Amino acid sequence: MKARILLTIIVSIILCSVIAAQSDYEKTQSFKAKYKQLEDAIKNATSLEECNQIGTSISKLREEFAQNKQLLYKSLYPENFDASFAKIERALEVRRGDFTQIVELTTTVGTLKTQVTELNEKNQDLLGQIRQLNLRVEKDAVTIASLEKLVAQLKANIQQRDLLVRDIVDSLLAEFVKAPSTLNDAEKQSIISKVDSKNLFYNIERTISDNIQFMRVTQLNPDDLSEMKKQYKDFNKVWKQIGPKLADVYLNKRDKSTEIANIDNLFNDWNLRINDEMWNQVSKLFREKNLKLLPFNSGEQFTNSALSFIDDELKNLGVKSSDESEKIYYTFADSVYFAKVEPTWIPILIENNMMTSANKDSIESRISMWKEKVAPASAFNWIYLLLVGVIVVLIIAYFMKGRKKQEPSAN
Repeated sequence: MKARILLTIIVSIILCSVIAAQSDYEKTQSFKAKYKQLEDAIKNATSLEECNQIGTSISKLREEFAQNKQLLYKSLYPENFDASFAKIERALEVRRGDFTQIVELTTTVGTLKTQVTELNEKNQDLLGQIRQLNLRVEKDAVTIASLEKLVAQLKANIQQRDLLVRDIVDSLLAEFVKAPSTLNDAEKQSIISKVDSKNLFYNIERTISDNIQFMRVTQLNPDDLSEMKKQYKDFNKVWKQIGPKLADVYLNKRDKSTEIANIDNLFNDWNLRINDEMWNQVSKLFREKNLKLLPFNSGEQFTNSALSFIDDELKNLGVKSSDESEKIYYTFADSVYFAKVEPTWIPILIENNMMTSANKDSIESRISMWKEKVAPASAFNWIYLLLVGVIVVLIIAYFMKGRKKQEPSAN
């Protein structure tokens, strides 16, 4: 009888130990599961409000398991109960900081959007006025002055509006940088809302279109075109950073995907128009002097055109009069290439990878060859230099002789 009672007690103790062990294990697993849920919630949070709700959940989890600290110390090793909560609270603060900055950016962008809209309207009005003035066949001094003033105002407005749109794009890029490499549906929807609220696609399209229109209604100088090329390169660089990301976000929205592709095409069009205008102005310098080069719109074509023109002139030596050949050479080399093209345009073209130093060297080497054929150093030139040298020697000898005569009389 006593043995049976003892056996019952032992079995009861074992069962209690097993039940207690199971209870401790369940508590540990429950804590880990809830902790993991909060970590995931922080990563997937899409607003400051969600972060605040997660903060409340963290506090509740701490209170719920506060009595089990010692139990959790073992299962959380090498961390402990307090360290685990410190870690997750730091992660929450970092995520809160992201959304605090986004809220500030959104406020700023709202102001920028209003300013961009106002500038768009002003620019349209200025473009209309400039077109009207350009249609006048005869322009008096007042009309010309008014036109110059409007063009200057339009240029300033476009530059200001471009900077504002860049700020909007930069703010969106900042969000992409902070976002995970793979966006979930909630994050994609958040970005879509921001893009739509800022009218981003329209403003980028309008910015590029206005710059193209500005080129059509005004005469740009080399510095203007160099500056516009830089604006294009800077803006296009940023667009290339966010364009593919936006394409992924709008993957299932055909109309927006079309807009993104259209913006890519507009950037290409803008670049081509700047390049064409640069080459057209270089070509115009030769045309104004009645130098008929073959058409060109690249560094290679310009080089080949210049070399072809020079080679034709070399072939015609003896066919044309020497005076005419010399006149064409000096017009090409001294009046156009070395006076305007080489100092003004070549540096801009090379800087923008539209021409190479090798292209420049080829042209100038051929010009030197041309000069040797058309205007070589003649025998008369050597005789002239020799005579000048003899005269200089005689003058020096004369003064030296006079000095020697003075020395004895001085003694």
